[in-house]
Amino acid sequence: MENKPMDTRAWIYDALCAVILRGTYSNLYLKDHLDELPENQRALATRIFYGTIQNWGLCQYVISKHTDRTPDPKIRILLAMTVYQIIFLKKIPDYAAVDAAVKLAHKRFGKASGYVNGVLRSILRDKVKLPADTLEKLSVRYSIPLWLIRLWENHYGLEKTEQMAKTSNAVLPVYVRRNPRRISEEEFFSDPQIERYSQDMGRFTGSSAARHPFYRQGKMSVQDPGSFDIVQFLDVQDGDSVLDVCAAPGTKSFAIAERDPAGRVDASDIHEHRVALIETDARRLHLKNVQASVRDARSLDDAGLYDRVLCDVPCTGYGVLARKPDIKLKLKSEDLDALLPLQAEILEEASHHMKEDGKLVYSTCTLDRKENEKQVEKFLKSHPDWQLEDQKTVFPDETRNGFYMARLSRKPADETSQTAENRTDPAI
Repeated sequence: MENKPMDTRAWIYDALCAVILRGTYSNLYLKDHLDELPENQRALATRIFYGTIQNWGLCQYVISKHTDRTPDPKIRILLAMTVYQIIFLKKIPDYAAVDAAVKLAHKRFGKASGYVNGVLRSILRDKVKLPADTLEKLSVRYSIPLWLIRLWENHYGLEKTEQMAKTSNAVLPVYVRRNPRRISEEEFFSDPQIERYSQDMGRFTGSSAARHPFYRQGKMSVQDPGSFDIVQFLDVQDGDSVLDVCAAPGTKSFAIAERDPAGRVDASDIHEHRVALIETDARRLHLKNVQASVRDARSLDDAGLYDRVLCDVPCTGYGVLARKPDIKLKLKSEDLDALLPLQAEILEEASHHMKEDGKLVYSTCTLDRKENEKQVEKFLKSHPDWQLEDQKTVFPDETRNGFYMARLSRKPADETSQTAENRTDPAI
């Protein structure tokens, strides 16, 4: 007896329940379950799946305008995935999206299918009306809490806020990084599925980078260009020793090690299972100069001194919403309160493991001056013998994620002593 083909809408619904109700990571769910669908249905299912998560706030706003009661969480998910299709997927007729939802509701919820039908028919009759206030409109349209929209507007201005909000829902290209120790530039870019982006980065146009022969042979890895910018910003020289204190899953560590075969990278992370990911990928890339270890970045007593130290600290992730839409489901203003002292503690501890003439890069994948510029300013204020060499904010756009990076070093000895004299001289 042949297996009955998987119902695509039922698959999408179950996938969304796993992410929204049970906290499963969306990318891991797709990795484990997308093969359950016929190949010709996977692109559509992925779009509805991610689109619903990206636009969760907007969908809830629309639903709230057409019902007097808060729907059961499971019914709310079915309504949201249908509202997403009605608003964004013009190739799917509205009646078809609603009919599929009602049929699925009848199978899963019985009599509640009448409620689902009523809400969706009401939504079809009335167009979506967004708030008149500019910031409230951005909040609803792009499913970002109003408090975050206001924070961005205060930090970066309205134009940047609109750009960041809009690009949080972008479908970004997949980029792959060339491993120069395994494949030449000419061979890498001769592949028809890789379009040149830079000397070592390409846009991947195939269906799955992880299934490409180059990936399996350790010749390439997936990495966002903004993330690779941080690697270059670290300014690693031939033969340097590098400490990456929050390394998992190891993407930046590997990019460093590939470009400095004479050096070594000590990649540490607090979680044992994530360190195992570093070790696995280091073997895939044939990198013997990466040493992975389980370490708490706040306590690195057993670590020595390094030429370069990378502190890519835990952060709110506001710069990577397009690639990690799950973050939108969990955004809370109070999360920042717990992260700020953690970031400061990691930066302080890491600074003790840099050689006298070394360089340290503090970086995040968020857009928030409190986590970025203010953290660096606070560190420099309490360490007058240190200096800021350079800092850079990469704002997200239709092609890449957003990041912040600051490169720090110790001041020359004569400059440090002069600063100390100025600080201790009595006022005249």
